[in-house]
Amino acid sequence: MTLREALKKSGGDIETAFRLYEKFRIPRTARVQYSARLMGRIYHASGAERLVRNSLWKDRSPDEYYKGPFNWLYGWKVETCLD
Repeated sequence: MTLREALKKSGGDIETAFRLYEKFRIPRTARVQYSARLMGRIYHASGAERLVRNSLWKDRSPDEYYKGPFNWLYGWKVETCLD
């Protein structure tokens, strides 16, 4: 879908569309990888880290886990993906 939007914005010029797509894709995928590693560490914490995590997260609703720090990921919209 993002590539389709890039094609629209580039007036159908495939080379320009791929450059635009890549400009947004590389930082986003890097952020996804970093966030996955971080969340893996948080979700699978042990010892003191687990106690701290549990005390910080005990009053959060499931929506708060995703809407806050990960809205950039779960709130993705095709209309704004290249802004």
